[in-house]
Amino acid sequence: MEDYVEWQSFYIHDIPLIIGNTGMDRSNMISFENIKSILVVCTGNICRSPMGEGAIRYKAKKAGLSQLYIHSAGTSGWDKHEPTSEAIKACSEIGIDISSQRSDPITVQMIQKADLTVAMETYHVDRMINHYDAPAEKIFLFGDFHVDYPGIEISDPYGMPLSYYRNILQIICQCSDGLIDKLMKI
Repeated sequence: MEDYVEWQSFYIHDIPLIIGNTGMDRSNMISFENIKSILVVCTGNICRSPMGEGAIRYKAKKAGLSQLYIHSAGTSGWDKHEPTSEAIKACSEIGIDISSQRSDPITVQMIQKADLTVAMETYHVDRMINHYDAPAEKIFLFGDFHVDYPGIEISDPYGMPLSYYRNILQIICQCSDGLIDKLMKI
């Protein structure tokens, strides 16, 4: 995708992050008026996307947007795996319960059903567009909604310690805040 040509690396909470196209805010490229369903995508659907689904659901409910349908999936094809114990623990520490979520491999139907799809890395965006014929205008980096660093990619915490998951979750929550803010402005 031409929106992600230039790369800049930096760190938040000792986590290496990549920001695409030096901070282009793509979140202004979509109308939020008709968003009723959001799909959150990562690789295995056992770390980042369950945390993202949980964070968006939690924040949407607090904002009075409980009518949103929020689901997550993974590009790697894992099916019915529970989130990692670190993801469950990090979320539970801030009042988000993701323990009942189970991984789903992404499908064309999921992408078509979602009004907005947010992905953790450019790789996921490219994969959905190139392998699933997803409409590019509905697919965004979750990091596009980060207020301070729009366009960031969110690192995979798989195999890392709980402290790393906590830091990733904090970034995911910041992206969720930015997304909910956009939805509230309609």
